[in-house]
Amino acid sequence: MSIRITGCLLAVIGAVWSGGCNVIGWMGSPTAYEKKVPAEYDLHRTESRILVFVDQARSSSVGFRVRSALDVAVAGNLAGKVGVDKNNIIATVDYTPSHVQAYAGLSPAQIGQKAGADLVLYIRIDKYEIEQLDRRGYFSGRLVTRSVLVDVGSAKVLWPASQEARLNRIKVELETGGREAALDRLMSGSAHCITRYFYDCPGPLFRWGDEQKEFDFDNLK
Repeated sequence: MSIRITGCLLAVIGAVWSGGCNVIGWMGSPTAYEKKVPAEYDLHRTESRILVFVDQARSSSVGFRVRSALDVAVAGNLAGKVGVDKNNIIATVDYTPSHVQAYAGLSPAQIGQKAGADLVLYIRIDKYEIEQLDRRGYFSGRLVTRSVLVDVGSAKVLWPASQEARLNRIKVELETGGREAALDRLMSGSAHCITRYFYDCPGPLFRWGDEQKEFDFDNLK
């Protein structure tokens, strides 16, 4: 019995030894978390002053609180995930009707110039809905946004490279925690999907649970 065990051990050791390079290579390969989705436009540790500005399409029924909430969520991700210095993120715009009217009709570059920014992350809300499903306080909702990063000095779109605003769609099918919980999911999901392109995002974290896949897009019509 002992001879048989010894023989098995020697066989295993021999296999490991002969394939040592492969074993070492496997041990040194990056984990799923370490694998990154490269940034499309790297803002990590940028020295530029950035303004987040959330606009709304004329057809969308968005209150100033929703615009402000998305602004705060995106700015938080720029600092917390992307790695932008908080001192380089210009304070949240006052979206109350009496104040935000000052930006009406301005281009993203003009908005940034007015705020003293170098870059403007301009986000337009195309569609926003949140509704109660039943008396138990269950909610559903959706938020559709388009985003561009604009250089204030040249008024050029830096991101996306296609020069076309990046479309993101978040849909909450069911939230049992009430209206605020549903709103938080819409804001956090949209903020993630907008800012994930500005740093090397860990692969497993790139996709968002409430993000609509392409085959679901027709449901928004």
